[in-house]
This record gives sequence, structure tokens and C-alpha cells, in this order.
Amino acid sequence: MSSETNKNALCATGLSKRFGKVQAVANIDLTVAPGEAVGLLGPNGAGKSTTLSMLMGLQCPDAGHITIFDHPAGSNAARSVCGATPQSTDLPDQLTPREILFYTASRYGTQPNVDELVSRFRLEQLIDRRVAGFSGGELRRVALALAFVGNPKLVFLDEPTTGLDAASQEGFQETARAYVRQGGALILTSHHWDEIEAICDTIALIDQGQTVLTGRMNDMRARANVNRLTFGLPDATVPPEWMRARHDGFSWSFETDDSDAVLRRMVKDRLPFQGLRLEPLKLKELIDRIRQEEIRQ
Repeated sequence: MSSETNKNALCATGLSKRFGKVQAVANIDLTVAPGEAVGLLGPNGAGKSTTLSMLMGLQCPDAGHITIFDHPAGSNAARSVCGATPQSTDLPDQLTPREILFYTASRYGTQPNVDELVSRFRLEQLIDRRVAGFSGGELRRVALALAFVGNPKLVFLDEPTTGLDAASQEGFQETARAYVRQGGALILTSHHWDEIEAICDTIALIDQGQTVLTGRMNDMRARANVNRLTFGLPDATVPPEWMRARHDGFSWSFETDDSDAVLRRMVKDRLPFQGLRLEPLKLKELIDRIRQEEIRQ
């Protein structure tokens, strides 16, 4: 095993950044291991983009320290093991995706597997066309391919699926999960909470420039210990009052921390339920619940 696999992919401590009177980021810590996908979450203006920019070495923090596989962020050694898809995409109009991919790979000193990238990001109809005239979604697919062209050990993805259709979003998620399973490290920002949930095993919630919640998804689910029970009922039938179930026009649902006890009582009450589903809370609901509990404490 390479000694590099024993190092943290990224380690950031005490990151702070101020723009004039605005404290954009304050004392953020973040560690990412090889084979780990971390989702950066937070409202607009929370400090996610500034944090990501510092992690990538594009901006220097006012305070704090960042290393990528023990190399200072922004150094040639750090950049040689990183790939990225920034939030905005600006590619040379007169080049083709094939030319751009080969040029980018040459900067890493690697030979790209163009056929694999073309298939992975659905570039078959685009690969030898000039980029001029590409739609936003087409440009985005090329930009995603570029993030992986140098066989990076760490990938930064800032709102990677903006402008993509549903099929392309699903393909990207499959690619990201496979990359992490193979030992790659990934840092993702997205306004799509379901995308974070589908890819990331760890989240860091940033608000007003500070980390307000961080942890592994499974640990947070165990901490909240709540699932949602969803079921249908015949017309004109309503659940008993003790359930306090909500109706969305199609089905009934409610949250419980003891689904076995609830099911036993539903059967005892002879409730004619159908299409019963037990599902975990969505990520946003899970985080909201944990934060509410922290406030109450």
C-alpha cells in the first residue's frame, strides 16, 4: 500500500477570511480522508464558496492552515493530485472537448482515457465539436469530465449539476460514488440536498461563516433515531387521533422513533392501511431536527 493512502486527503484548521467589515469565514476546521465524500451545506452567503476557494488554494486564508496530502494548498504538489469543477464554466470556444481533455491531461502528465470519459459524461455527440455554441448543460458535462481527467486523488465540485438534465445528474452521481468507492476523496457543494445525500457520507453545515454541524450521515441518523411511516387508507377513512398523521392528498405520513410499536398498534386498531413504507428522514429534515434539539438543550 502506498504511504500516501495513509495520509489525510485534506486537513484544514482554523480557516478565517474577512472581506472588509464582513467576516466571511471564521475558524473552520475540516478533515477529509481518502475514500470519503464530504458535502458542504449552508444557505446562500453562508461562506461555502469562500471556504471551497481557500481549500482549493485559489484564495489565501487570513488565518489557518490547509494541506492536501501533506502539501500546502495551492502548491504545485497539491494541485497535481486535485481535480475541480468550479461553479462557473468558461472553456475555450474554438477547441473541442477532446482537445481540452488531452491538453488538461498533459498538464497532469497523464494519458486520458477519453473513451471512458466520453461514456461516463455522455459526450458522444460533443467530443469533436467546437465548444462555441454549447448549451450550459453541455458545458457542464465537459467541465465534469475535466475534473476527473488527471486521475486525481481529491476532487472539488462546486454546484456540479447546475444546468444538467435528470439523466446527466444521475450519471454524475453514479460516477462520484464509484470514484469514492475506489478510494478517491471528494468535496461537494450543492443546493440539491438529495444530491448531497446520494453521494456524501459526511456533511459539514456552514452558517454565517462558521461550522454549526458536522459528522457522518449514519451517526446523525442514529442520533436523531426517527423514521417516517407512510401509508394509504381507503376513501373517507382517517387515522386515529393518537397518530397525528399528515395527509398530502395521496397518502398519510408521520414520524416515529419506535416504528415496531406503532405498527403493532395500527394492527390492533384494525386500521385498513395499504402501501406501507418506512423511510429515513430526508437530509434537510434530519439536520433541522438535530439543530432544533441542540437549541432546546
